[in-house]
Amino acid sequence: MPNKSFAENWIQFNSIKYSIADFINTYKSSSDKPIHTILSFLKEWRSDSSYISQKTSGSTGRPKIIKISKSQIKASALSTLNTLDLTAGDHALLCINPEYIGGKMMIARAIIGKLNLSISPIVSNPLQGFATTEAVDFFSFVPYQLEKILDETPNKIEFLNNSTAIILGGAPVSEILANKIKSTIHDAKVYSTYGMTETVSHVALKHINSAKSEAFKALKNVTFSTDNRDCLRIHAPAISGQDQLLTNDVVKLLSPVEFDWLGRYDYVINSGGIKIHPELLEKEIAEVFEINKIFNRFFIFGLPDEKLGQSMNLLLEGNMEEPNLYNLLKEHLPAFHAPKNIFSVSAFSETESGKINRLETIKIINKR
Repeated sequence: MPNKSFAENWIQFNSIKYSIADFINTYKSSSDKPIHTILSFLKEWRSDSSYISQKTSGSTGRPKIIKISKSQIKASALSTLNTLDLTAGDHALLCINPEYIGGKMMIARAIIGKLNLSISPIVSNPLQGFATTEAVDFFSFVPYQLEKILDETPNKIEFLNNSTAIILGGAPVSEILANKIKSTIHDAKVYSTYGMTETVSHVALKHINSAKSEAFKALKNVTFSTDNRDCLRIHAPAISGQDQLLTNDVVKLLSPVEFDWLGRYDYVINSGGIKIHPELLEKEIAEVFEINKIFNRFFIFGLPDEKLGQSMNLLLEGNMEEPNLYNLLKEHLPAFHAPKNIFSVSAFSETESGKINRLETIKIINKR
């Protein structure tokens, strides 16, 4: 039987609360993959080893195993807890994949900050069957999950508003989702996160539902600079374990602790001398799609072109029922920013962590 007296923080699963030791003992033979992953992390954290092994997400290259020290994890967790004003006894929800750093850090924050942690199934709408009798102070979602919650279960919006903080990671937050957040979530603070496995989850937060436009702001003891490509350098030795970490993210550096994210350097398209950041153009296309009720996922990519060097192209997921899409985009987008070609595939390739794998999806087009 689970222990009913909690001198330490508790873990709740299937509506039953356990101490960490009882949770490990109760589910030690579980065949459920997420539970097995959580147990492995808890055991690794409680072991004498000074580090854990962690797989990268694969969003910027082939997934690999790296070692992260427990001191890095502790520094990252404390930085987030302090920034979001989370305190001992607060209640957090784990509903993202614990195999990746974002999920593991939710567990670490609970342990280090003495938060109580509920575990829900990893599904597109984790609040669909989640009991709302007990307030949750801290949520971490991938953007797609929050979009599903707002679209499918508007009765949960008040539950979200009663929380302290909601963080969104794993993928960029679209303009469509940002607008939904601003119109529905007014009391809880909602943040987009910037980070990666090598920085032990996020090192900067962007306040989405702020009254004013916000840039990404560094967590405590983190600073930024850029290289000659305008790619971001991260200076966070306590968290990353390195004096500096160079990324391929092109940014507009506003100060040593603030930046606007423009896109990936390796995705930039040079079309006839015009440099185009696909991610920025995708925001404009998303607004056109929203107005015209087009719901396909999409992204912009470059292809070799004899005249232009590279042509800019639009790739859609699924069937497109808007026959005049090209003219629609040409009408609303800046000059020379309408796609030369519009392709479609039945389904996008995704990384193991659920992000769109652009490079693998483009290969489908190149094989035709």
